Amino acid sequence: MNDVKSHILGRIRGAAGARAADAAAISAEANALLPDADTIRPTFEEKSNREKFIERATSERLTATVDEVESWSKAVAAVRNYLLSNNLPLAVAMPPMARLTELDWRDASFHHEIAPNELAVVGVADFGIAETGTLVFTSRPDSPTLYNYLGLHHIVLVEAENLLRYMENYWEIVRSRGNIHPRNINFITGTSGTADIEAKNTRGAHGPRFMHIVIVD
Repeated sequence: MNDVKSHILGRIRGAAGARAADAAAISAEANALLPDADTIRPTFEEKSNREKFIERATSERLTATVDEVESWSKAVAAVRNYLLSNNLPLAVAMPPMARLTELDWRDASFHHEIAPNELAVVGVADFGIAETGTLVFTSRPDSPTLYNYLGLHHIVLVEAENLLRYMENYWEIVRSRGNIHPRNINFITGTSGTADIEAKNTRGAHGPRFMHIVIVD
């Protein structure tokens, strides 16, 4: 630091009555400025996390569809039924995660090279957020980010126990695990949509046009 800058900062510290910083005091002052989350966020006590998540995900604004199954093996049947009911081939792109590739897909085939015009993609969400119907995806070597955006149909498996109530609950989990972040965290809420052109709601503008969520017990 040059002499002029040191002199200016010294004058500022002197005018402000510089004192030693107390980290605990600073933290307490910062927390005092923030309202208690329970006083500002909406409540839905009459609904479980699962019920609220389904309500939000299938709303007119998010336009996702939802299946509920009892096991991972039955999730395969739900995916196949979705493909067949939408006249899609039994061939999907999926990230190379063992949780998916070790399932018995029977006559359905899968590949790990995703194309820009991929018809259907199957993935696994780390968490769901009940308040907003949001799905949380973290990037890993076996879960690249592009799988969430290039397919026309995005078929997502998520475990029921990982449906959290609020976004804050997700960050509580992150902090409890050492506040370690992956390279990317993607929060995806429903299908891709825009109303930029003539105020007409268009689906699939920036990503998947269709989203199908399979909740696995």
